[in-house]
Amino acid sequence: MKPTNISPNRRHFLLGATLGTAGVVAGAVASVASVPTGETIVAAPPADDAETGYRMTPHIKHYYETTKL
Repeated sequence: MKPTNISPNRRHFLLGATLGTAGVVAGAVASVASVPTGETIVAAPPADDAETGYRMTPHIKHYYETTKL
């Protein structure tokens, strides 16, 4: 039979361990992302409409306007 009483200390430990790990990962990602590499990233030129099938229609333009915050 499984015990039904789980110690609150155990829950606090697990919560703290999870939040601590998330904080370490977020800090590592932030420090790696902020390191300059000296390389310049250049965006690729936009693809031709015939290749992608994308066309800026009034309907799409209206949608883009409604998504601005």
